Amino acid sequence: MTSLAKHLANKFNPLNLLLPSHCLICGKNTDGENLCSDCKEKIRYLEYPLIEHKKNIYFYAITEYKGTMEKSIKILKFRKRKIIAKDLANIIIDFVSKEKMQFEHIGFVPMTPPETRERGFNQTYLMAKEISKANKIPILNGLKKTKETKKQVGLNKRERKENLKSAFKMTDKIEGNIVIIDDVYTTGNTAAEITKAIARKTKSNIYFIALARKIN
Repeated sequence: MTSLAKHLANKFNPLNLLLPSHCLICGKNTDGENLCSDCKEKIRYLEYPLIEHKKNIYFYAITEYKGTMEKSIKILKFRKRKIIAKDLANIIIDFVSKEKMQFEHIGFVPMTPPETRERGFNQTYLMAKEISKANKIPILNGLKKTKETKKQVGLNKRERKENLKSAFKMTDKIEGNIVIIDDVYTTGNTAAEITKAIARKTKSNIYFIALARKIN
């Protein structure tokens, strides 16, 4: 569907006439979008998204965790507006396309069952599901979080590292490159532990991609 056709379809959608769509950040009315163009333009994209490269493992962050992006992630995680997951996933879809990444599996940062019940969903899974659908790539099975951990907020650098040590396990062998999705990259401990677990089961490339990065 072309941009014009999409615009007209949204404009004359009976549901939109009854319940006009609006930007979840500023409240402005939109044509079926969850983020208006003004708020999208305020997203701060990182000039150098590659954070680190170790052998076959690549760590990326796409945007800065500020302004529109910070608000969008908090709206998803804490206000539980799951509808915005697709908008955030589209940023990652555009990124992997621009970088010409070749991958055969799409994964996400797993949570334990109690953590999932507490939040009600896993936000990184919601984004990964959209990317899987768009790229016709299967969701990675076998990546699990095997121990309960404290909230990372409020912990110092050493405590954060110890908190996540050996927290993840990959049960299946993997053939083909893998993309793992996260929402926010802070110290890199989550990324390090997850990729370490996956690397034990594959020699293929592992791309850990965070939507946003906290920059001090």
